[in-house]
Amino acid sequence: MKKCKHLCFLLFGTYFFFSPSTGAELKRQPEVRYGSIQEYRNRQNLLKGTASTSVSSYNSVNKSDLGLQRPVETKDKGFGYHFGFESKLLYSNNPASAPDSNSLIDAAGIWDNALSNSFLLGAYDFGGASFSPIIGLGISNSTYFGDDDLSVLDSNNFNVSFTGIFQFPNGWSARSGLSSSFDFNTAMSQTYRQTSPTIGVSKGFNIASVSAFIDLSISYHFTDTHSILPSEAEKMDRFESALIFGFDIPIHNFEVSPYLRFCLANYSNQDRDEFTTNAGVDFSYHFYDWLALKLMLSYSNRNASGAGGVAADFSRFDLGGAISLNAQF
Repeated sequence: MKKCKHLCFLLFGTYFFFSPSTGAELKRQPEVRYGSIQEYRNRQNLLKGTASTSVSSYNSVNKSDLGLQRPVETKDKGFGYHFGFESKLLYSNNPASAPDSNSLIDAAGIWDNALSNSFLLGAYDFGGASFSPIIGLGISNSTYFGDDDLSVLDSNNFNVSFTGIFQFPNGWSARSGLSSSFDFNTAMSQTYRQTSPTIGVSKGFNIASVSAFIDLSISYHFTDTHSILPSEAEKMDRFESALIFGFDIPIHNFEVSPYLRFCLANYSNQDRDEFTTNAGVDFSYHFYDWLALKLMLSYSNRNASGAGGVAADFSRFDLGGAISLNAQF
């Protein structure tokens, strides 16, 4: 664990050392965000051990992604901490998630670095259910290369969240929470803000040695695009419902993790509805329980309708690799 702590500090310093510092004006599509799957796994990493379980898995990596299966007794666990770091290099055929009608779409590379911190504030017995409050803090940085025109997309993000999770027998859990996300351009001027109250329900289960989950969430996003026109500042306000399926298939030190996400969005301040699909698979090799090398493939597709969604349909394919660290303290 001491080695893990030293590596955490090294990666933390590396992140800020390589963050871009140019002052280009940011232009991006803030509604295209797919953090839900990793957020789910980070929560489950932190929650393992907060209650007695009946899980049998090939190793602790699999257990951590699966989460609680049968909370029959809350364990005496107070403060907990989960640290996550991922650095990935991606090739994308549509890095700006630009509409398909845009004839200027160019492929490019993306370098993403993300740090996540989750703090468990105890586990409490509620008569057959375990309740755990969690505070989350995260920062991320995206740099685009291979096309000079895309440098305007280089950005930094900070997010903070509070989530309360009830865990029930047989792998069920329910949660409610509030999160805020802030985007900054490379001159550290804020370009976008989003605050999102969310409720959700999840189910985790085993199929032989394979762990799986399904997650349904409903959220509303209050946004500020920092537009010069006051009428445009809240144009991204929207109601979203999302459904996620995921599997983790262990093969010795390898792990195959396919996932599928569906999201339906309705915008409050414009005539626009969207249905977005995100499908992908991660191939991971675990050097240790806390350190993995990944090959990542994903495909995203959005279909929009209404006057505000005209010509907003897009498709995107990403392929790349990542190094991922997840540690418990």
